[in-house]
Amino acid sequence: MQTLKANFSPKIFSVLSRYPQWLKMIIQVIDQPPFSKNYCPSIVEVFDQYGLLSGRIHGCFSYESTRNPKQESEFNAWLLDGELAVFYVGSELVINRLQILAVEEGEFL
Repeated sequence: MQTLKANFSPKIFSVLSRYPQWLKMIIQVIDQPPFSKNYCPSIVEVFDQYGLLSGRIHGCFSYESTRNPKQESEFNAWLLDGELAVFYVGSELVINRLQILAVEEGEFL
């Protein structure tokens, strides 16, 4: 499992310094174990700095936000049943608690 990097890149540091609520969530899950490979969340939601991007409930009902194309995401945060599972800034992975998304150094999701 890849977790919080001790030495943030300038890009990650810049983003997290502007969004302390997301930094707080990252700190809260740093020492949490990865989700079980058999874990099947009821709710999956994806957020960026503007709020909710999309979500899915019980694998049946999907919802998404409408955005202006000029509103580019600075980061993406995936929450499973309200708990932070993945957080990345650009292609830099900060938190990865999903065993199915294990990446090697230098690879991207």
